[in-house]
Amino acid sequence: MSVLGEKTVMERIKKTAKEIEPELIEIRRELHQYPELGIKLPKTHEIISRELRKIPGLLVQEHKAGGSGIIAVMRGEKGEGKTVLLRADIDALPLEEKAESEYRSKNPGCMHACGHDGHASWLIGAAKILSEIREEWGGCIKFVFQPGEEVGKGADTLINEDQVLESPGVDMAFAAHGWPSIESGRVGIARRYAFGGVGSFRVKITGQKGHASWPEQTVDPIAAASEIYQHIPAILSRKISGTESKVMSVTYMQAGDPGVRNIIPETCEFGGTMRAARRETLETMGQELKKEAKAVCDVYGALCDVDVQIHGSAVENAANLLDGVRNAASKICGSEQVYIIEEDNLGGENFSEYSRRVPSVYLFIGIRPADQEKIPGLHSPQYRFDDHVLSGAAGVFAAIGYYGCTGMLEERENHSELKYRQ
Repeated sequence: MSVLGEKTVMERIKKTAKEIEPELIEIRRELHQYPELGIKLPKTHEIISRELRKIPGLLVQEHKAGGSGIIAVMRGEKGEGKTVLLRADIDALPLEEKAESEYRSKNPGCMHACGHDGHASWLIGAAKILSEIREEWGGCIKFVFQPGEEVGKGADTLINEDQVLESPGVDMAFAAHGWPSIESGRVGIARRYAFGGVGSFRVKITGQKGHASWPEQTVDPIAAASEIYQHIPAILSRKISGTESKVMSVTYMQAGDPGVRNIIPETCEFGGTMRAARRETLETMGQELKKEAKAVCDVYGALCDVDVQIHGSAVENAANLLDGVRNAASKICGSEQVYIIEEDNLGGENFSEYSRRVPSVYLFIGIRPADQEKIPGLHSPQYRFDDHVLSGAAGVFAAIGYYGCTGMLEERENHSELKYRQ
């Protein structure tokens, strides 16, 4: 391809992205009005499928992931190339929306408070753009619309039952999240872990109930629970290397009856979440919590039952794709707007099901308007999505798809700047 040819492709991507911006905003706002939970998302499925069927060259496979998932496949017209997977999550959250707008949720107690309506819309946009330039690339792009992310489902079914990574085999996968702390127009890419591995724990302590005036005649489960809670920082700092990214947070503690003030209860239960970059670290955290709980309860004369679950792996960005993805995004947004995030993020995302199987990169798309220093965060009933980022994000995904299929993302891993191919 000539220098002019590749530049022209990027210009076409940006031009088409801008042209379809009003359409993407309309799609996003329609999706926002009909949020749905879990795997079964009939209205969401209907809207996305309707829009995908309008796009030339796209084979749309519906009702995947055991419910409302969609796999749309597009092949370029320029011979052989790599196979790229682009994924958007599409489910909502059980929240009552408090942000006022003309397109607020019509489903009581349900809201797109994590921006998945935006994710679906910009991926539809990427498909529209790449369809317009099919003659410029070869290979295959799979556009995957995944339900169930908020409840840890969808990805495993798409992979194990729907065989989304096969026929043809996927060479690399990409996803992104709208991020409230990043200014609109900017794109952040984690150098290592875009999301952490996720675990949970529950500790139930059984003591001996009795009158609160004579605590010496009881075995106080609240006192034991409080001491275990106080020891959690030591588990993180003294049992695990300080260089490891990790967090353990207690999110609930329950004991006794609020209406009864003079009885020490028999049981106390608390639990929460664990996050770490490595699964081995999560396992160590769980093992040390069990040991700590037993040791404390032995001192108090109480019994304890500790349940630890590890739910998913970390989303680790592939080092050999980072520079290529950064520079592809820079072609759309400008190099000053795309940057590497050095810190690990320990949120949870089951895009890990893809990233642990194929080289992957997860991006963060800024959604905070430039005139606002802070906006409501993810999972807030006041959450708002900046519609003006949709066209840019669609262009970024289209550029990643284009460069991924041509093999140019991997080829530039040691280059500081993506040069136009001669």
